[in-house]
Amino acid sequence: MYTGPRLIELLRQQHQRRSSNLFQEGTFTLRWRAKVGSFPHPDVETLVSAGEPCGSWNPSSGRPEDKRNVGDNWDLLPDLPLNGYIPGASIRGIVRAWAKQRPERIARMEELLGVQKGSTISAGKIQFLDAWPLEPTPLSLDIVNPQQNFQVFHEGQGTPLSLYTLGDGRDPIPFLIAIRGISGATKEEVDEVWSWVLQALKVLGVGSRTASGYGRILVSGFKGSKQLGEGVSESIFRFNLSSQGNAGPNMRTMELRPSHWRGWLRSWALRFFLGVMTRENALQTVGELFGSLEPESHKGCVRLEMIQGDPWGSKSGNSPFFYTWNGDLRVEAPKEILMGILFPMIRVAVMTGGVGRGWRRPLHLFMMERREKAPIPASRGSHLTLDIKIKGEFKKVGISLDPEKWDELYQGWYEKVEQLWPERLLRGSQNPIYEAFSPSSCAVFAVPGPDQDPIESSDDNSDSNWIDPDDVESTRGDGMWLIYQSDQHRNYKRNPDLGGNAAQGNANCSWVSIRRHKTRHNQADTDCQEVVCLFMGGIQAGSQHVRSRFLDDLSRMSNSFYLFGHKT
Repeated sequence: MYTGPRLIELLRQQHQRRSSNLFQEGTFTLRWRAKVGSFPHPDVETLVSAGEPCGSWNPSSGRPEDKRNVGDNWDLLPDLPLNGYIPGASIRGIVRAWAKQRPERIARMEELLGVQKGSTISAGKIQFLDAWPLEPTPLSLDIVNPQQNFQVFHEGQGTPLSLYTLGDGRDPIPFLIAIRGISGATKEEVDEVWSWVLQALKVLGVGSRTASGYGRILVSGFKGSKQLGEGVSESIFRFNLSSQGNAGPNMRTMELRPSHWRGWLRSWALRFFLGVMTRENALQTVGELFGSLEPESHKGCVRLEMIQGDPWGSKSGNSPFFYTWNGDLRVEAPKEILMGILFPMIRVAVMTGGVGRGWRRPLHLFMMERREKAPIPASRGSHLTLDIKIKGEFKKVGISLDPEKWDELYQGWYEKVEQLWPERLLRGSQNPIYEAFSPSSCAVFAVPGPDQDPIESSDDNSDSNWIDPDDVESTRGDGMWLIYQSDQHRNYKRNPDLGGNAAQGNANCSWVSIRRHKTRHNQADTDCQEVVCLFMGGIQAGSQHVRSRFLDDLSRMSNSFYLFGHKT
């Protein structure tokens, strides 16, 4: 028998019998997941701090994170036999944190919620009750898959880590949340604190990793405006993503996660800062924006929320299959950070690549080799479009294929960095040995093709198909043709110093990202163009290194058009 919400029901009835107005309750919805703890102990690093037993579980098996990979964990215990809930103390802490961000409310918050100063404790007037899902909800396996060192520094792939969360990443979870006034409280005070609860849960969410999209709460019937912190702004982006597929703990189940977006934006921020700062200062700056755990724990000022749309993870109408997600991405940050620092990065990111698995390649077809069998066509890559909401209308995010516009964008970003972190800037040209986006550390060109967009979609993207799933070459433009070359003079394909070999045992990332744009190339008479971004990674142009030779080929290609960075 599930008894989770029963206490709230009994207390509500008690207040009704006493004709008391000191009780407030409401239904809230967890949009995605809330972080709970590390595998297999839900009481380690616990932020949604407890659960109700709902099955047999032996906690004496130790901590096997270093012994089992995520796949083994998925096979052994995909769901933890505990029903999750949000402790009242967690909700109270969220409300206190929200109030502390608003200096004019701190004194009132301490009066109503209580405060301890030294050895003196002042009791509050409001009790926060534990919040239980309306239906029993076991804790489910989740993963964190660190990619920064692999994707940006090319230092080897990280090991995915297991943890448990409340929620499965697919179905929203409705909760019953309630507070009540105790001795000395008035109805007005209960109502005032309840208004804080509505705002705090809407703005901050619940649990850990909320800046990454975990624990985001939908407040039912909320009619007030969302009160962001002082100086904080929010941008709303509408996205359409088609890709070879993204996954969570179960590699056979495709899912798009908020962490994909956070990793995308964080890694692009790091590439930008590495172009103008030392590695140490770039990491420090990114940590201040997005949060960090090492060398010291630091809370960031950038928050992301992903809102599912329709379609969500739909499979293409023909094979080789790809998957499509539509939705909204909300980004919160101090206004000068959001518009001066993050938005230029987002514009570059959407022009040069996608999100998630295969983000460095446009969605295309390739021949997948199979042991002792003939190769077959397979989908690879990612295609992302973003629109930003401005004065009630959505407008396309990007940069025109004009080198002056690219220089103008970068110069504006650089001036904002110079204003905010002058002591961290390196003067002069920088070309570090890892991926960096700057005029001296990368090269961006637009090249022709393919002849037409290889994918046809309905207006709402609910139905997408390959136009010709058997014609691999028709899905590639000149940039993709070049990166797939593997002859004696152009050993680019699967070269760890250029094209990468991420599908091999000892994986290496590519140093090139390519994105297809449905923009006509009049000289080449193609309906599409590809934007190619090459990260030099410390290699000098004009040398015999494979990245320098690729740059030469790229710049000399027929109808190639220079946009940014190195020309040759």
